[in-house]
Amino acid sequence: MRRVLLIACAAIFIDVAFFAAVTPLIPGYRDDLGISETAAGMLAGSYAAGTLVFAIPGGIISARIGPRLTMLAGLTGMGLSSLSFGLADTIGWLDVSRFLQGASGSMLWAGAISWVVISAPDDRRGVLLGTVISAAVVGELLGAPLGALASHVGTEYVFGAVSVVAICLITIAAFTPERGRVERQDPRESVRILRNSPVPQMAVLIAAPSLVFGAITILAPLRFDELGAGPTVIAIAFASGSAVEAILGPLVGRYSDRAGRLAPFLIGLTVSIVAVLAIGLFETLAFIFGALVMAAVGAGLSFTPATTLLTESASESGMNQGFAAGISNIAWGGGQMVGSVGGGFLADTTGFLLPSVLVAAVLVWVSMVSRNYELPATADQPRGAA
Repeated sequence: MRRVLLIACAAIFIDVAFFAAVTPLIPGYRDDLGISETAAGMLAGSYAAGTLVFAIPGGIISARIGPRLTMLAGLTGMGLSSLSFGLADTIGWLDVSRFLQGASGSMLWAGAISWVVISAPDDRRGVLLGTVISAAVVGELLGAPLGALASHVGTEYVFGAVSVVAICLITIAAFTPERGRVERQDPRESVRILRNSPVPQMAVLIAAPSLVFGAITILAPLRFDELGAGPTVIAIAFASGSAVEAILGPLVGRYSDRAGRLAPFLIGLTVSIVAVLAIGLFETLAFIFGALVMAAVGAGLSFTPATTLLTESASESGMNQGFAAGISNIAWGGGQMVGSVGGGFLADTTGFLLPSVLVAAVLVWVSMVSRNYELPATADQPRGAA
């Protein structure tokens, strides 16, 4: 189990690191390529679009060939598409490369998450998934400084390094046996189970913090740029939020294993609502910096229990975890894409306040409806409860 967890964490870490590395580069791409805020939002959202389009295919592949091979395919695509992005010098080439990064990330996440889930004891699933999410957060922590570095030394060198790392991880994973019970499942059976399970409701819970992440990846860098801050300040702000979130991830997972998933999820949404409104309202650099850190922490607090709830709902319903990971990727990719593309479009046409208010309104709605969701028994009550 430990080796599987380390491989999954390493793969997700590097994927998210180079997903986040683009954020400090967005103002520079906008200025150098002469594109609008809407086009910048499309660039930020093209990764999520790739994840969304390939979410179900990635889940089906994982259900057919198993999580380890699915993750190997994702790592291969990630290395090639990241190298392509680093060499790109037109907005079209950047968008396509970013889209393919997202598609590869969808495969990688479907394989890594399902591999951990089928290998994990039931009473440790929350903390182990929290550890994986924290690896993603640490990747985000490193990603912002990597983006700042790429703005100085060149994207071809920084993003090209992903290919080398991917080859190393592929070699290690290829010689690691698949642990746990791997059940192949026909896609039609997975769809039938999906219709009669709470998995779609749990996907809504994942989409909410994903919407926050998508919105802040476009609104915050443009807000910083408007206030005169460069890539280094943007990187420090995102890294600060990720650092706090990385520490909280396993703690939130451990707490949710004992006390239930819903409470930390709702706390995270509340923090995100306050933070997202602050990004749209305040006009000073210090307040935007603090709001960004709060938004990252709040979204992270919500994401770990939401992901655990979806995997538990899938297990109780008899759904293959690879297909469940595909549903999770749809929720993540959809939320990210709507947040970044919609946020960029609205910021371009109306300013920063309206997209912030709309994101906050969606979070309020999700926090209200989630209280009525039927949660898995393992998450509803403490361990050992009658």
